[in-house]
Amino acid sequence: MLEDIRISLDNNLNLTREVKARLFELVVIFNDKFPKVNLQNLNNRLKTLKIQKNDKFLNDDVSMYDFKNNILYLNTKEMEKPYDMRHVLMFELINMISATNYYMGFDTDGRLESLNIGYTEVLANYLVGNSGEIQVYPEEAIMANMVSIIVGSDNMFNSYINNDSKILLNKLVEAGVQL
Repeated sequence: MLEDIRISLDNNLNLTREVKARLFELVVIFNDKFPKVNLQNLNNRLKTLKIQKNDKFLNDDVSMYDFKNNILYLNTKEMEKPYDMRHVLMFELINMISATNYYMGFDTDGRLESLNIGYTEVLANYLVGNSGEIQVYPEEAIMANMVSIIVGSDNMFNSYINNDSKILLNKLVEAGVQL
């Protein structure tokens, strides 16, 4: 699959050589840590991924992945601040891996958006760390870590990577959380 991803990136005329190399490096890191995760969805998305500049009127975060249109927006004003851009790219790459045509991760209906963001942040921190002076989603990551303790880290990961909120919600109910 890694060779397929390399070819997909090479054939994507929307990305610079530097961006392709950086994305592939991050894919390899993800694959090394999670070799059982199917990366076909990511491969398909990387074939046509576009990166566009963003401003605070669309989104005031440093980055945002639009899974419906397969566009990664980077906020140029925010990028001037001391973010760890390797971490930011890994965060968005994980969003691409977990994206469907309707949602990302386990956020099937919008109720789990903050938890989904926090868990994506946890995964990005685990994979590449974050040496930036600005932490992107620290409160959400703390919340995701606490929920992961309650439901079990394997259940949290499986729910996220398989786009199945039922796994997470069932484990929360089993733990006594009233939803």
